[in-house]
Amino acid sequence: MLGSKSQTIIGRPILPEAIVHAVVEEHALDAKVIIFKKKRRKNYRRTKGHRQELTKLRITDIQGVEKSEDVALAA
Repeated sequence: MLGSKSQTIIGRPILPEAIVHAVVEEHALDAKVIIFKKKRRKNYRRTKGHRQELTKLRITDIQGVEKSEDVALAA
């Protein structure tokens, strides 16, 4: 979805002319997720876990509305 003061465009499912510029702020790890498997009465217990990688982005610019307004005005 893109919007300006005069127009809003909803993509179904995407807007091919839209461009998003972003800067990577940091790479981090999420909280630990523990996977515990157990089978009753079989003395079977397994513990595993992982930490999901996260990337923090800062959106600097979204382009595509101006192009769509020009096309709408020309039509």
